[in-house]
Amino acid sequence: MFAAARPLIPPRRVLEALGLAAAAALLVARVDLATLAAGLGVFLWGMTHLEDAIKRLSGGTLDRWLHDATRGPLRAIGVGALTTALVQSSSLVTLLAMSFVGAGLVALPGAIALIFGANLGTTTGAWLIAAFGLKIDLASYAMPLLALGLIGGRVLQGARAGIATLLLGVGLLFLGIDFMKLGFEAWQDGLSLDGLAGEHIWHWPLFVLFGVVATVVMQSSHATLLIILTALASGQLPYLPALAIAIGANVGTTVTALMGALGAGSAGRRLAGAHVIFNLITACVALALLLPLAWLVDALAGLFGIAADDWTLKLALFHTLFNGLGILLMLPWISRLAGWLERWMPDPARQDPAQARYLDDTALEHADTAVAAMEQEARRLERRAYHLLCAAILMPSAEVIGHPPDREAARAAIDPDDWPSVNARYHARIKPLLAEILDFYARIDVPLTEAQEARLNALYERSLRLVEAVRFGEVLQRSLLRHAAPDSPLREAHDDLRMAVAEGLNRLANAPDSAQAGSGLEETRRHWQHELAERLRRQRLDAWQASSLMNDLHQASRLLEALSPPDAAD
Repeated sequence: MFAAARPLIPPRRVLEALGLAAAAALLVARVDLATLAAGLGVFLWGMTHLEDAIKRLSGGTLDRWLHDATRGPLRAIGVGALTTALVQSSSLVTLLAMSFVGAGLVALPGAIALIFGANLGTTTGAWLIAAFGLKIDLASYAMPLLALGLIGGRVLQGARAGIATLLLGVGLLFLGIDFMKLGFEAWQDGLSLDGLAGEHIWHWPLFVLFGVVATVVMQSSHATLLIILTALASGQLPYLPALAIAIGANVGTTVTALMGALGAGSAGRRLAGAHVIFNLITACVALALLLPLAWLVDALAGLFGIAADDWTLKLALFHTLFNGLGILLMLPWISRLAGWLERWMPDPARQDPAQARYLDDTALEHADTAVAAMEQEARRLERRAYHLLCAAILMPSAEVIGHPPDREAARAAIDPDDWPSVNARYHARIKPLLAEILDFYARIDVPLTEAQEARLNALYERSLRLVEAVRFGEVLQRSLLRHAAPDSPLREAHDDLRMAVAEGLNRLANAPDSAQAGSGLEETRRHWQHELAERLRRQRLDAWQASSLMNDLHQASRLLEALSPPDAAD
């Protein structure tokens, strides 16, 4: 027997292994590069912990704050900038805004303004690094923070564990910055970045491209700015190329939005498009006006008391200036930009009417957006269920839900061909949507407040009870159709039953917490219990028909109980 041939290793895996081996060899040979790489990795690790801590500690407060901020463009820009300055992550704010739009919480113009503000807020990172990170021995502060964060994360629970994660993230940021400084100081006698100093204006787009690539690779404009600032502070990078690279770092942040848009609906993709358009226009304007902006920075630096050779603070000022300029240019066009994006990326035609509209992957990133998305889809499921239940009792939904039911509608002639099968409609319009809701609920894995968890559980239970009611309606419809003829012995009783269920559906549709939804049906049931005994004695009904009616009354009671509030049903 020949031995089975072993599968060949994919070429991609081979290239990845060779690349890692080459990188490892280079880092072993160059201690300065290894220190730089370690600093960058620790810094990015710290950013991850910082974002996790902010999500855990906000408990939905951050989400609600940003949601309320989108009521006006100027307010949205201000709150977007302030929030990004506090959490030091424009990516977090961008993904939050995409979640809000995808969940239907905010309109596109407000979310666009929020993104503009986030771009301005991210410039505070450059100020913090330039003003403090490169001029203070951060390692002495990093070690206590790391110790507290690591120990606290092991022994604390709940919000206190979130504080420990926050301390750990800040400590890692400090340690990463310190490593980067050490790496560039050790690089003084090695490879210099002076080679990036182009003598011609046409070199500057190359520096912008370098900033874009660096930010895309590291998935953090803060990391790119940290490299630029530490290189500037150590004299490894000239000033004007550093400004051009900072412009590229701004463009590179759009990749986060584009990646988030992959799992988002059309609303999220529109916002990602607005983010790309804003950053590209801002970058083009800043690059075209690079020298005038540099002269303006020199003039403002003198007014603010910034030394003429303090290149790091001047770069931070430049970063703020060109982002502010971009906002001034784009602010009057927010509404038109939103309208153009909605026309360019319209909502896709939905072949499956049961497809979820709001359960995007981006909504799973944050507590409030997850709850809001569940709310929206649960309401859609409820509307579909109520319309189908009207079909189950063979009455038009406009006669049941729109206004109090009329008894004449219950007595009208019934043509079985006019009524769709509840079972067929359930499988076509209810079950697929329920499956998406249950799958989304199972994938929610973000910190929740007690109120949010209780609301999600209530929505989950409500969705299951709606479907349970539809299944009872399916059984009821079959019996009603069998006895729909005007001369059927059960037609009179069924008309009373249908009228009582219609009244219950009307109450529940307009007041979901109503505890009186089944009162009319209970009265009908008691009446027909006595009437059945009388008709059986007079042989106007046989025992088979009587048992059929009692079963129908039971199914109708279970239908309304499933729709009623749990306390009322109990």
